[in-house]
Amino acid sequence: MKYLFVLSMLVYSSFAKSQALAMTKEKMEVAVFAEGNWEIRKLNDEFNLSETTAITENGAKLILYKDKTWKYANLKDREAFENIPVNKQLLTKPISADSLVSSERADGGVYLDTKKWKAYESDDIRFSEYQFTGPDESELYGYFYCINAKKENLEAIKNEAIGSVLNTPNISTLKKTEYRTVNGLPMFHMYYSRKIDGDRFDFLDNYFQTAYGYCHISGYTYSNLLIKNKEEIEKLINGLSKADQFRRNQQAPVPPPQIYK
Repeated sequence: MKYLFVLSMLVYSSFAKSQALAMTKEKMEVAVFAEGNWEIRKLNDEFNLSETTAITENGAKLILYKDKTWKYANLKDREAFENIPVNKQLLTKPISADSLVSSERADGGVYLDTKKWKAYESDDIRFSEYQFTGPDESELYGYFYCINAKKENLEAIKNEAIGSVLNTPNISTLKKTEYRTVNGLPMFHMYYSRKIDGDRFDFLDNYFQTAYGYCHISGYTYSNLLIKNKEEIEKLINGLSKADQFRRNQQAPVPPPQIYK
């Protein structure tokens, strides 16, 4: 249980940060954005080259172009970022899902099997709205949240999600990405590992776009436990779905005034 909240906070923080600082080989500091562009940080710096290379503060190697766009220098990273396969299988929430938790921020929620997973309201909704734990001693965890930050399309969400992994090569490894359809919704799916506090964890994530942002669910466990638990984690993240937005402390409608005759 010690990683339940800490991990969601750390992973969310890296995802939400849609820009990174980088230093070019000419010692020029730039800001690199998830949308695929970059800008010079210091007003007195100028860029007169057709292209150059740069390294982010977390070790990612990039190519910067004169038109202020950028790509990953590593061909494998570039392929992972630009060429996302499509899973044509139509995925749905598990039949055993008997409970729904809904977001307060958007029309999204998670259907889950309460015999396998327990849901807890988060203590800090900046990083998640709900935390999930698997059966006792299983070391299975998850978290869910929705963000009201307008995104142009699912690809923009994909760019930020993949960037949070590829931009931290010293601690993160991207293993699989795909577009998939879950509960009738187009989603982006990502499988990656991350080293935190000396331990390595494997994460399976789903994202879908909402009218004002996106919803995200992540299921994870220690990397050495992923193989035997992957199916159960997939069932959790495939519970992500459209749902009525949760209204806390919603007041009952005021009755109409009585007319006395």
